[in-house]
Amino acid sequence: MRYFILLLATFLFAVEVKIDNVDLKNKEITLNKYVKKGVSGVVICNYLKTPIICARAVSFGKIAKLFVYDDLKNDAFARPLVLPKKDDEVVFAKDYSRIVIIAPNQEVYLKLKNLYKNNVIISPDVLAAFLDGEINQNNLREFAKEFNIGRYIIALDKVYEVDSFSFYIVGEKNFKINAKCDKAFFTYLNNFDIKKLDFKKLIKGIDD
Repeated sequence: MRYFILLLATFLFAVEVKIDNVDLKNKEITLNKYVKKGVSGVVICNYLKTPIICARAVSFGKIAKLFVYDDLKNDAFARPLVLPKKDDEVVFAKDYSRIVIIAPNQEVYLKLKNLYKNNVIISPDVLAAFLDGEINQNNLREFAKEFNIGRYIIALDKVYEVDSFSFYIVGEKNFKINAKCDKAFFTYLNNFDIKKLDFKKLIKGIDD
């Protein structure tokens, strides 16, 4: 596995934990604290005395699964091979303050925009242009990488806060929605058709 250099920063929603044990064979790490299932994060390793992101992780309580971190794709730079080890730090939810709201109409969108006003809200217009007519986990994940999105806020029967990498529900809000989510609200692409899309198939753990 190859890894990418990135300096560690401080993030508003970040949850920092330590690694108690590493199982590279099964690509798992044991955490020293419980972290909610589905929350994704990054593993911080030291390379030549410099903190770098060496892997991505998704929590399942006190166990987390490891994934390749490939957000910074630049073939002009050498990619150091650094493996997670005991006592390395994992920063979960680092971009959770950056969100995209997917709502069925303008009324619901504006209400949710006010509800999440303390977050950095990326316009759904940008998402609509990026998707080019199709919504799936892969292009939602790529969009999140491109714009450092931590959560998708999706209005269905209630409001689901969805991790942008794992697609697990990491939060819910009971919110009266007087509309069927058969179209996503975009200001300049207001006919963006998602009738054939079942958002519940995109979201993991929705029936748990």
